Formats: sequence, structure tokens, C-alpha cells
Amino acid sequence: GYFVAGSRSDRALIPQKPMTVNINYRSHAGILNCASAFLELLFQYFPGSAKQLRKDTGLFQGSRPGLLYKVDKKQLTTLLSDKLKGTVVLCHDDSAAHWRNVLEDYKLVYGIREAKGLEFKSVIILNFFQELPDSLHKPWRNLLFNREGGNFETKYPLVGDYIKLLYTGITRCIEQLFFVETSNSIAGDATSRWLTTSSVRKIERREQKTPRGHSLATQNHINDIEAMAMTSDEFLSKGFESAELAESVDIDLESAQP
Repeated sequence: GYFVAGSRSDRALIPQKPMTVNINYRSHAGILNCASAFLELLFQYFPGSAKQLRKDTGLFQGSRPGLLYKVDKKQLTTLLSDKLKGTVVLCHDDSAAHWRNVLEDYKLVYGIREAKGLEFKSVIILNFFQELPDSLHKPWRNLLFNREGGNFETKYPLVGDYIKLLYTGITRCIEQLFFVETSNSIAGDATSRWLTTSSVRKIERREQKTPRGHSLATQNHINDIEAMAMTSDEFLSKGFESAELAESVDIDLESAQP
């Protein structure tokens, strides 16, 4: 603690411990809600594995993560050279060299642990679920759908480590997040349904619940990426700009963009 000269009454003005800030000024709520949902699973099934803090909230909603399932690798390579150029690809660390090669020497491929502490505007989490160890695919599915009985932590301790790893990957993103899987798998199929189906009940913490009927992510086709390039708040801001332009007396039609 701090040493403060003076009387005991003066010392009493100094807080005994720092305040905890739960407003996230970096990522928006679309990303944070998704990250928190996985963190809630960790707290539920692995209660001693991490310190439980109140859920982080973003200053604005933002777009939910997009899910691209069973994407052709050549299509993904084209996407990264065109519509999503500059997007960082995060994967399991032991797969990073493989994916750099598959994506035609794409430089922005990192292992999730390698990227810890960094942050990026746009992120793809690539084949995270498909590349889980084979022995964990069914336990992962059962975890998401609350089908496991007791002693899950004892039986499958590695699942907790992978949830933490996934949380790290998600929270590297500031604005635009995609989950991309190049082929189906037990864990991938389950996560796809869990993220995009509002009828699947998520484990909810008392501090702040995910709105009923609102999925954590959106299922997207690879050709729909442009529709996700702008968040809801950016659309709103663009609308205000257009309205101000329409009300202006001195509109330069040549400089106005459609």
C-alpha cells in the first residue's frame, strides 16, 4: 500500500484497494458478449481455473462476429487478398506455419499464444474447433449443450485450457471478428449451432444476461463479407452524415458520394 504522512483520519481517505473497471474502451459489445459467453462456460465447469470478475461491457454495440463454415481454402486465400486484406489470422500455435503456407505465404498469420498482448482491428480465428484434439470433440459438444454430468473438470481438464485460449483469441479483436472453419467436425458443428442459434440456451451470469432471442454470432456466406464491413453504429453515423448533407444549402453534387 501507500504510506501517507498525517493523521489517521487523513489516511482513511486513501482507498484500500483499486477500483475494478468493467467498461471496455477497446472492443465493442458484439465481440465482448461472445468472449464472455465462453468465459461463463469456464466459470461454470472450471470454477477454480480463473478469477471471476464482473462481465466487461463495451461503450457501443457493434456487429456480432461472423461465422463462415466449410470454407474452401482457395476462397479464403482470395478473400484475404481482396475484401479482407490486412485481416489477421489467428490459429493454434502449432498450425501457424502450415496456414501461412496454405494461404500462399500470407504474412499476418499468428498462433494465438504468439499474439497474446496484441490487438488487431480485424481478426479471423481459423479452424480452432476442427483442430481441437480428437478426444475432446465430444466433450466440447456436450459442454456447450450442457449434457455433461459432474466431474467434468476432472475428466477433461484440457477443455478448460482451450476455452482460455479461445477467449484470448477473441479478445485480440477490436472491431471485426470471424470464426472460419474449412471443414465440418463434431466440435465445429456444435459451436456453429451454439453461436448462431438463439434457441440454444447459454449459461447466463446474473450481472448481465444475453438478450433472449439474440444469437452471439451470425452465420455468413463467404460472399456476404461486404455486408459486415460496417457496424450498426457506423451505419447510424453514416445516416446522420447523409441527413446533414441533404439539409445543407451548399451541396456539391459532384463531391457527394452515393
